[in-house]
Amino acid sequence: MKLSKFITKFIFITAFSSIIAAFLISIIFQYLNFKNDLNHYKKEFTEQKKKEVKNEVLMIYGLIKYKEELLRKTVEDRLIDRVNQAYALAMDIYETNKQTKTKDEIKYLIAQSLNNFKFKDHNNYFFINSNKGQAILFDNKITLDTYVDVWNLKDSNDDYIIQIQAQIAKEQKEGFVTNKFIKPNSSDKNNYSKISYIKLFEPFDWHIGTGEYIDELTKNNQEEIINWLDTLKYENSSYSFLSTTDGQTLIFEGKKVEPKPHPYPELFNQQAETAKNPNGDFFEYRFKKPNSNEEFEKISFIKKFDEYGWIIGCGVYLDEIEKELLRKEAIFKSNINQQIVSMFIIFLFILVAIYFISRYIADFINKNIKNLIQSFSKAALKNEKIDTNTLTFKEFIILANSLNKTLENKNMVEKKLQDYINIVNQNVIISSTNIQGVITEVSEAFCEISGYKKDELIGKSHNIVRHPDTPASFYKEMWDTLLSKKEWRGEIKNLAKNGDIYWIYAIITPILKNNEIIGFTSIKSNITNKKHIEELSITDELTKIYNRRFFNIKIEEEINRAKRDKKELCLIILDIDFFKQYNDTYGHQEGDIVIKSVANVLKSKTNRADDFAFRVGGEEFVIITHIEKDKVLNYANSIKDDIENLKIEHSGNKASKYVTISLGVVCKNAIEINSSEELYKQADINLYEAKRSGRNCVVIK
Repeated sequence: MKLSKFITKFIFITAFSSIIAAFLISIIFQYLNFKNDLNHYKKEFTEQKKKEVKNEVLMIYGLIKYKEELLRKTVEDRLIDRVNQAYALAMDIYETNKQTKTKDEIKYLIAQSLNNFKFKDHNNYFFINSNKGQAILFDNKITLDTYVDVWNLKDSNDDYIIQIQAQIAKEQKEGFVTNKFIKPNSSDKNNYSKISYIKLFEPFDWHIGTGEYIDELTKNNQEEIINWLDTLKYENSSYSFLSTTDGQTLIFEGKKVEPKPHPYPELFNQQAETAKNPNGDFFEYRFKKPNSNEEFEKISFIKKFDEYGWIIGCGVYLDEIEKELLRKEAIFKSNINQQIVSMFIIFLFILVAIYFISRYIADFINKNIKNLIQSFSKAALKNEKIDTNTLTFKEFIILANSLNKTLENKNMVEKKLQDYINIVNQNVIISSTNIQGVITEVSEAFCEISGYKKDELIGKSHNIVRHPDTPASFYKEMWDTLLSKKEWRGEIKNLAKNGDIYWIYAIITPILKNNEIIGFTSIKSNITNKKHIEELSITDELTKIYNRRFFNIKIEEEINRAKRDKKELCLIILDIDFFKQYNDTYGHQEGDIVIKSVANVLKSKTNRADDFAFRVGGEEFVIITHIEKDKVLNYANSIKDDIENLKIEHSGNKASKYVTISLGVVCKNAIEINSSEELYKQADINLYEAKRSGRNCVVIK
């Protein structure tokens, strides 16, 4: 057999077999990739739809919150302006008449002037009370002639009205207070919120104020929002819905309806249960589409707006996803069929050309094939484009251009992917660990915030950044959640390499393989500045220990924790003995030093995770501790002794020649605690008993 004939047959048979094999492999590969992509797309599309409905609900929630805040700001500005006018009028009367009239005459003139001051809405009025509880101008009546004691007057929530107002006037000079009332002269017995603004009138130790009910304005806000929701239009079969927490439907299937009980009580109960999550949540259920009686799988996002008692929701039907997947599958099949026809025509042409030409140009074909193979190899191995100028046959050039285009797209995708990876690595705080918590990977952003290099973190326990102040119970709750294969979210206090404290908000997700946990991935955000601001708001400026504001919050938390853990809770109230005499003798600057010294001792005595020290007044301090009841007396005495052992001279102290303290202690089992007020009152009684007993002692009952 001649070489040319052999080459011709070889080329023909090889080309035919190779082309057919390549085509079949390509089709199979495309099909398998499509199936994989279909599953990925289904998940991606579902997440995208969930994100869309969540964003829609959050947008509605944000609008409601904005309108409510705007309403309150408008009312507050109006009240401030009115009270400032009243204050200016009262001060003008005082300054004008203080040299010519008695105080009682001036008081009457002020009360009469403010009583005659009428607002445009005729529904509001000024009130004047002394900061000791005497009504001056009360309920549109001047009560100067008859002493009217309103000190213990309470609102519908059983909160002291005048006492709180007097406290604000004394401590802040002016400010807002919100109370609940049944509207006067109204058959409606519901309680409504009334915002009041009061201001201290120094000449007579009064506070002047006025208030306004905001329920009507709130109703207008609500009506506007409902009408707006009624106009919203969505793609496909999606829609928003709105219900009240007591089961009244306001927006149903995207349309405004007259308030009525939810037509599907079980579904509403599901919505209400989901809405308990303060951040909102998803839930799945079956429900009919609008204008249809057939039920379909649906997923909705629910979030509650507490101020209105509303449950806001938006959902998407999952059959829309299936329809989209079927559409993509049909497109894929159509493309495959077109490829088969196109490739068959191309292959037939190539085979016929090879059959007639190969006998004459076998060597030439071999040369071109060699060039083509070399070019393809460079493209595959080195990402180099094929130089089409080295090719002769149009078919080869077409294939080369197609490969060049594919290579170009591949390089572009790889570059974008690498860019995304670099952006994430530089800006997102990410870490991965195995199931034992040993770090396997970290981002550059993690290294930057922690101060460690990557090789200092890889292979180390994640406890390398753990702050020692964080209680073990915190991590137990975290691990219980993660080991149950659930995502954990929360704030964590960490320690950088240089000793700096930083705070992060972390989302930790278990990595599963065959439904078994093989590790964890954590995505975090830096909230250090936010936590610093929070810390400033709860810290006493002079002593740097916690302030009274935080005590009011923490005592409730610790009572609840004690009840949950069935533990004892101890409250210690203490103050500095004869501190007024100390200030009178040594000066307020030295007095501040004493206060800070006492605070430092308390700080050193409350170094456990569940012990807290507070400055609640001038020389008054409070300690919250979960120490055992049989140990608390020794604990309190050690504090007392440490204070006296500071040996700060105090000539006016009748109990010692040094600065001392008196302590009142109460310890109760969780089930015995009725309220924080009762607990505080008992400790305060014990403190008073300690002072009566000669001071520099501890009284516990």
